[in-house]
Amino acid sequence: KHKENGWPGSCYGTSKLGVIALTKVLARNYPDILINACCPGYCQTDMSSHRGTRTAENGARTPFYLATLTAGSVTGKFFYDEKELAW
Repeated sequence: KHKENGWPGSCYGTSKLGVIALTKVLARNYPDILINACCPGYCQTDMSSHRGTRTAENGARTPFYLATLTAGSVTGKFFYDEKELAW
């Protein structure tokens, strides 16, 4: 019945939304720390039974980009392919 009311069949999207919202809250509460969220995409890893459309190396680019930002850079945002996405 939940699908008939427009709710998803899994909790993945809801949990991702929670992580993004927490990112925003933490960034606001800790302005001296860069806190961002990202999506690596559907990667060829054990988690996807190696059915992903991206290599793990490609999926690691955005997390690496965020981990190497300099002080004073963007915080509280969501990234995909090294680009900020509105949410």
